[in-house]
Amino acid sequence: MKTPEYSGLPVAKRSLARRWLGKSLALGLCLVLIGGCAGTPPQQSSPVDVGWLLSGSAIFGGPVSLDELPEDDILGLEPEMRAYLAQVAPGASPQQRLAALLRGFESRKFRVEYRADQTLTAAETYRQEVGNCMAFTVMMVAMARELGADAYFNQVEVPPVWGHDEEHTFVVYRHINMVSESPQGRRVVDFNLAAYDPIYDQRRLSDKAAFAQYYSNRGLEWMQQGEMREAFRYLRKALELRPGDSDLWANLGAFYSRNEKYGAAEKSYLQALQLDSGHTIAMSNLERLYRKQKQFELANYYADKARYHRQRNPYYLYYQARNAYEHGDFKSAKRQLKRAIWQYENDHRFHFLMGLTSYRLGDYKDSRDHFFEAFHLAGNSTARQVYMRKLELMDKSGLGDQKEGRSRLRHRDPGIINVDPLGLPGRF
Repeated sequence: MKTPEYSGLPVAKRSLARRWLGKSLALGLCLVLIGGCAGTPPQQSSPVDVGWLLSGSAIFGGPVSLDELPEDDILGLEPEMRAYLAQVAPGASPQQRLAALLRGFESRKFRVEYRADQTLTAAETYRQEVGNCMAFTVMMVAMARELGADAYFNQVEVPPVWGHDEEHTFVVYRHINMVSESPQGRRVVDFNLAAYDPIYDQRRLSDKAAFAQYYSNRGLEWMQQGEMREAFRYLRKALELRPGDSDLWANLGAFYSRNEKYGAAEKSYLQALQLDSGHTIAMSNLERLYRKQKQFELANYYADKARYHRQRNPYYLYYQARNAYEHGDFKSAKRQLKRAIWQYENDHRFHFLMGLTSYRLGDYKDSRDHFFEAFHLAGNSTARQVYMRKLELMDKSGLGDQKEGRSRLRHRDPGIINVDPLGLPGRF
């Protein structure tokens, strides 16, 4: 799922989001502008020299050797970890042993404290008992495999969240967890399972793709600490693993921009756009870069191009609607949802949020209609159960009659929204 830029609305309860969202591959400088769809781009400089960008010569005065790239033992287990796992339900089946391991976490026999800026290996996470969702997932995948269970990395396409980690810099957060499948079913292992929402789309990541995210995270963390050679080594390693990942090129552009190597930053963003012509973060970063250099024709072109893609992305509109809903601006939320549904009417989440929004505005018939639509569109059994509960609550509350519903609302909310701001187990 492509990630839109910052909407301009403040993000509510960002600290809660950081408890379960992992740092994504797209760190960028974002600026929201309004304009028309762009046509042919103005004349730009020479083609992208990928080898030069990957060499680091623009900042270090000479190439960084491949021998310098990190080789972290991401899934490696130390003897202490193996000894701990050997005591977990010995003789039981792999899934039974994994279940016993998870019960140990639930009973606080072992715990990991959340740290947003700590992307660590499995051994480091175990030893230090800290880490972000990537670190926790890395540790759990390593431990589950040691127990003999099937385990893989799983990326959950949650609505995007931006954090102001640096001046004029926005970090996009995504969520990653572990999945273990067996004939008995599918087990999700999440840093904060209460916040995990099976409604969201998700996809299996190969180890290589997950490792690229790990190295990218570490590179961004080194950059934020001012350790630029370490930052480059890790960002370069991520691209060594996934050279066709447009988000990684956008990260490299942010790295060069942070170091005021604007020519290299420009080429990195252009490479991201070659790989993904709709990469709005790269577009916005180019707009900002060109405006800083007073190349206004190019700046306006990329500003218009970014706006064109954002406003035609139903998920961007959905993000704006969620943000407006959480801030109590239900009319704005409904306007954005109408546009999102007009562009793509088959996402059950759009209809569910429209049902919640219409409920808040007192239009109970429209609310019920959209809950029904969400129920019929949802392919996930858990999502269908959530939506059915909403419909049952409306029936029990007598909200088929709008006048009676309004009267009851003067005294109490019958529970449609009370579970959490969006009636969902997951928040952002």
